[in-house]
Amino acid sequence: MRTAVTILLLVAFSATLYAAAPAPPAGWKDGYVMANGIRIHYWRTGGDKPVIIMAHGSSDDGLCWTNLAAEFTAAYDIVMYDARGHGLTDPPKADDPADAQAEDLAALIQALNITKPIVMGHSMGSSATAWFAAKYPDVPRAVILEDPNLATRRPASVVPDPEARRKSILEGNNRTWDEIYAGCLKNQAMWGVSECAYWTESKRRHHPLTASGTAAMRPAMQELLPKIAAPTLILKADAQGELRQQNDAAAKLLPKGTLVHITGAGHNVRRENKAMTIAEMKKFLAGL
Repeated sequence: MRTAVTILLLVAFSATLYAAAPAPPAGWKDGYVMANGIRIHYWRTGGDKPVIIMAHGSSDDGLCWTNLAAEFTAAYDIVMYDARGHGLTDPPKADDPADAQAEDLAALIQALNITKPIVMGHSMGSSATAWFAAKYPDVPRAVILEDPNLATRRPASVVPDPEARRKSILEGNNRTWDEIYAGCLKNQAMWGVSECAYWTESKRRHHPLTASGTAAMRPAMQELLPKIAAPTLILKADAQGELRQQNDAAAKLLPKGTLVHITGAGHNVRRENKAMTIAEMKKFLAGL
C-alpha cells in the first residue's frame, strides 16, 4: 500500500514538471534532407567527431534518443532522425517497398555526406539498421542493435490488422499531451520524467499511415546477421532459460558480434537500465 501511494504521489508531482516536451539541449540543431524520395527530418549534436546515427523504434521519433545521446556528445557527433511517418518526416506511401526504412537510412547517410558512421537502432529501428548494414556491409563502421527481434519472422496470423492499427494510432494522436504524459509516468515510472516527456511528444506526431503491414515482409534477423560485416553489439532485454539460449545462438551468426543481456530491462533497454546500457556501449565503442 505504501509503495502504491508513493508511486501515485510521484506521478502527481512529476506531472507538474512539464507542460510540453523539453527543448533539446543547447547547441543541437535540426534540419531536413531529401532522401529516397521523401523529406527526412533530423537532429544533430554537431562537432568534428565520429558520427553515430540513431534510428528510433515504432511510434517514437529522433528526440526520444536525447537522454542517451547526451551521454556521448563529448566524443561523437550524433544524428537522430525521424523515420518516415514519425516526427517531422514525410509519411509513408501505399506502394513503399518493405526495405523503405533501410533505404531511407542509406540515403540519409549519403545526403549528409557521412563517412563510416556507427549506426544504432532500437526495435523497428534495429530492423532498419540490420537490413541496411546487411545490404551495404562496407558503409557502417559499427552497428548497435537495441533489443532486435531475434525470433523468426512472425506468422501472418499475429500480424496486426492495418485498419485497426491506423485507428489506434489516430486515437493516440487525439489524446491530449497531459493524458499521454500522465500515462507514461504511471505505467513507466522507472523511465523518469524527461524520458516520458520526449516520448509523449512523439506519440502525437506518429502518422496512421505507418500501419501498412510491411513489417511482416522484412527478412528475419537470422537472414541478416550473417551478412553484417561491421563489428556489432546487440543489447538485448533480460531473458532466462531457453529464450536466453536462443538469443545467444542468433548472435553467433554475426561475423564480428557480441550480445549482452541487460539486467532487469525489457524491450526499452536503455530506458530501463540506462547505466548498464551506457557502460556496455562505451566498452564496445572503445574497442573499435
